[in-house]
Amino acid sequence: MRSDLERAGWRADDSGEGSPDVVIVNSCTVTRRADQESRQLIRKLARERPGARIVVTGCYAQRAPEEVRGLPGVALVLGTAERESIASIDALRAVAAGREGAAVEVAPGRARRAVTEASPLHFGRARALLKIQDGCDTFCGYCIVPYVRGRSRSLPREAVLEQARRLLAAGFRELVLTGADLGDYRDGHKRTGERGDLASLVEALLSLPAQGTPHRIRLSSIEPNKVDDSLLDLLATEPRLCRHLHLPLQSGSATMLRAMRRAYEPSDYARLVERAAASGPIAIGADVIVGFPGEGPREFAETLDFLRAIPVSFLHVFRYSERPGTRAATLDARPPAAVARERAALLRRLGDAKREAFARSLVGSVRGVVMEARRGKEGAWLGTSDLYTTVAMTRRPAHPGPFQVRIEGRDGDVLRGTPVGEPPARPEEAVSER
Repeated sequence: MRSDLERAGWRADDSGEGSPDVVIVNSCTVTRRADQESRQLIRKLARERPGARIVVTGCYAQRAPEEVRGLPGVALVLGTAERESIASIDALRAVAAGREGAAVEVAPGRARRAVTEASPLHFGRARALLKIQDGCDTFCGYCIVPYVRGRSRSLPREAVLEQARRLLAAGFRELVLTGADLGDYRDGHKRTGERGDLASLVEALLSLPAQGTPHRIRLSSIEPNKVDDSLLDLLATEPRLCRHLHLPLQSGSATMLRAMRRAYEPSDYARLVERAAASGPIAIGADVIVGFPGEGPREFAETLDFLRAIPVSFLHVFRYSERPGTRAATLDARPPAAVARERAALLRRLGDAKREAFARSLVGSVRGVVMEARRGKEGAWLGTSDLYTTVAMTRRPAHPGPFQVRIEGRDGDVLRGTPVGEPPARPEEAVSER
């Protein structure tokens, strides 16, 4: 949105001390807490910037536009489709000029639309997010995303490659592929060739000419039933595809997975994780929901035992949050809130133990690392490994990466290491602040 608005002549106020005409809030609605945090932010902005017109967009605005319009200071509510073309919204200009009262422009959430070829998001010294897909057609029982993000759609392959070329030319060395349902990526609306579309796209991205040091690709969260053989083969054989999978599990109980309308069994998930881990060290993260309607002691015990047994390296644990309009919102037999909190705490302790064991297993190894913009304790240079672990280095590398680092120890989750096979950068050869 910022890129689109700046190209249209708007100017961003980065100082935090100015008096902007418009403040744009991009909201989330994935949980009840996300709704609450959006409301709190809007009320805070209304207090702190009484002269600014507040424009709210994003998923909460899409789901409950009238509720959002009633919040203090809100002058315009835009949905997720309008967000993708925000610079062309006439009502935004009218609001900025103070010519309109509170207005709502929200198209139906499930309307078919093309994925927007937006500017990629840059972060860190050498890493950038590249959005290649949006929307979802899966309709899991608990999830509001399909209702607010629209139908599944993908950025055409050539558009992805062109954005990647620009990022590589600008000096980025890790491209993180993202999407609301990344594994559903299609080049257009049909599968191409014998290999899966996502694996084929990764190969094409890796074949782009190197701009100095070789680049690497990382996958963001991907549904376990959409990791096909071609993608697993690439993970096993292509060192420039980061060995990191974020695979939402949600429950280790077959009964709960069916109630959640997930398209796999625990045994399917376990086979996928074991196959991915068979080709060497790999960081595998799992999302887990506790307190879903119908989850009793037996179902939770099945989840706990399942996660203890499989080689995942980190857990993201959530308590079930009812979303209006979803199938799960009609279900009864929710565990008491205190029980859900206790179960979440147990799983988080297990996740901490698995994360620590994974970090400990990496001491003595050599991993590929790219630089981050931030500095660590005592001025250490920070990077991100192919296994999605933070690595602190007392010696600055000669370039942003990827470069090889010998892991010599750890401080909690942060690994300590030294770049190998290259001289340190001289003071006049500052690593790009990108």
